[in-house]
Amino acid sequence: MPMKQLNRWLTLGANLGVVLGLIILIVELRQNSALSRAALEADKNNQLAVIELSLSNPAVAMALEKSWRDPASLTFVEHRLLDGHLAAVMLQWDNMLQIESAGLVSRERVRRHIKNSAPFFFGSPYGKAWFMGEEAGWQGTGLWEIALPVVQALDEEFIEGRYLNLISRLSDAERGGGEN
Repeated sequence: MPMKQLNRWLTLGANLGVVLGLIILIVELRQNSALSRAALEADKNNQLAVIELSLSNPAVAMALEKSWRDPASLTFVEHRLLDGHLAAVMLQWDNMLQIESAGLVSRERVRRHIKNSAPFFFGSPYGKAWFMGEEAGWQGTGLWEIALPVVQALDEEFIEGRYLNLISRLSDAERGGGEN
């Protein structure tokens, strides 16, 4: 009789240990997911920072301005400079979709990121035309499903208008008419 009772207590203790171990495992998995999400978000931001910093290269900046003002005069080298930057943006978006497929971010988070960044890269006639030229490689993918309606809805004057507006606001501020 005492052996049966001891066996029951040992079984209960073992079961409680298993339950406690599962709880600890669940907590650890959630922490790992949060850390993975944070690391991947930092990587996404780093990718965008690299793209943005490379746009400050004078040759790239001049090619970008030419793409808004006189795209017909772009040289092959200038097209390639722009091609690299625009492709990097789409690959960064695709990376976000990979993170989404791993369950670390929502589809809505990916959609919002694409919607927020698209105007700065594809908000010009050149940018839109370049994007549409990528259809063959991306059609049927999640990226194309999300990005196509976003890019199609962009104002083609967004990029140029943004910089002209900034220049105007700075000029107003210099004349004392702008808000601080």
